[in-house]
Amino acid sequence: MSAKRRTRRHTYARTALQRRAQKGFRGHPIATVAYYGPDDKFASKVAVGIILQEDGDVDFLERWFSEEIDARLSPTINQEIVDFIKRHGVRSVIVTDGIIGCPHEEGIDYPKGEDCPHCLYWAGRDRWTGELIATENGQPQPQSPVAGVAWYRPDQWDLLREVAEDAAGLEATYEEWVKNAEESLRMMQEVGLPYEEVDVDVEELCRWCDEHDLPVKSSTRARYAAHMMAERSQQDDK
Repeated sequence: MSAKRRTRRHTYARTALQRRAQKGFRGHPIATVAYYGPDDKFASKVAVGIILQEDGDVDFLERWFSEEIDARLSPTINQEIVDFIKRHGVRSVIVTDGIIGCPHEEGIDYPKGEDCPHCLYWAGRDRWTGELIATENGQPQPQSPVAGVAWYRPDQWDLLREVAEDAAGLEATYEEWVKNAEESLRMMQEVGLPYEEVDVDVEELCRWCDEHDLPVKSSTRARYAAHMMAERSQQDDK
């Protein structure tokens, strides 16, 4: 196979996985794709679980590791994931936004209740946002097991499409986005992934991105939603 044909196939593998995730909930079997890494920039591990039936446990689980190239960008890994989910007749795919923690497993690679000695970046950080967890009396607050899901306002949809770096991947209308978002939330419920909807003001989102020198894109919007949820939780505790 020529280099050009290999590149085309590898590109197809990435886009095929992305397209499946964008379709939302289409029924079972469901595949969950989660990325992990030594920090929030480089994914060195991807875990894919497949649930065959509603309310079922993970029936098949595969892990891939990469040290030289980000696992999200690896043509070989992406192709193998696509082949894996096709082999099990997967109809729905859910992919985590960004990197959600250390690639090592608590209780296996290091003792339970302790920070991973290999990934110092995650010590005292929230795995959903990568931000340092607020402390009280010198003791870290427990991490929230709930993912924050950005929920946009209908009158700001056009503004979001105007400022988003990944506008081409966003739905043309707010109604289309709501339909797909609701299907994705249903899928999260199906696989037991807890979430909380977070009302997002796009203008505030833009200001936050400017302050942190970040582009307005999918992973950043997810990070902002988690940040807002954490702030709300801290205010509720006061």
